Amino acid sequence: MEFAETFLNLVIIYFIVTSIFNLFALAQAKKRAQQSQANAIALKPRVEEYIEFVTDNICGCTLPKSKAYILAKDNEKHYFCSWDCREKFIAR
Repeated sequence: MEFAETFLNLVIIYFIVTSIFNLFALAQAKKRAQQSQANAIALKPRVEEYIEFVTDNICGCTLPKSKAYILAKDNEKHYFCSWDCREKFIAR
């Protein structure tokens, strides 16, 4: 009986010690992951995006060039916010 109690106490102590060790290891791993993530963010190059805007010749609306309807006329490009504005320009 005394052997069983001693063995059970040793098993309990073993699990307590390994749990404490695992908690410390987990905390260290979490800290390293945060440092690694911070380093990755710091090393990532920052790219500024440049968006060119144009003005509709009919209604005066300003919009990104990539969204505009374009008409090339007399070696000049004209930009429009909608197909209707483009048609009004052509009709003039």
